Amino acid sequence: MKLFASLFLGIGLFFALIGLGWLYVFVSSAETTHFSDELIGPLVFSFIGLIFASVGGGVFYFQARQKARRELLLRTGQKLRAVISNLYYNTSISINNRHPLVIECIGVIGGSKKTFKSHNLWKAAPFEIGQEIVVYVDSRNSDNFWVEVGE
Repeated sequence: MKLFASLFLGIGLFFALIGLGWLYVFVSSAETTHFSDELIGPLVFSFIGLIFASVGGGVFYFQARQKARRELLLRTGQKLRAVISNLYYNTSISINNRHPLVIECIGVIGGSKKTFKSHNLWKAAPFEIGQEIVVYVDSRNSDNFWVEVGE
């Protein structure tokens, strides 16, 4: 995923810089001050570059936010043992005809059973139904949790 984000961010910044440079050269050398057809090329380059850069930046932002959430829960969350109840592939996401694995587990918190789902796992992991797994739960909000799968 980092490769995808890096490519999009790099290509986006490259296109945006080309478009903005082209726009700067055109504006600084033009004698007219009104909009002309010659501005369309640099504006399109800049716009497409900014879209690509925002997609790549968005992926990096999401990954950083998810990592910060994980680290916070590992540091301050309540450690809970849960039992894997289901393993399935998330078929709504597909990259190169591969689907990520999602682990569903059941743990007891506050005297009641709760189902926890892991994030999408792209690496093949040796998990089995009935196996115990660690879940870190926020003590104030049980909807904020992290299923620790060793990634």
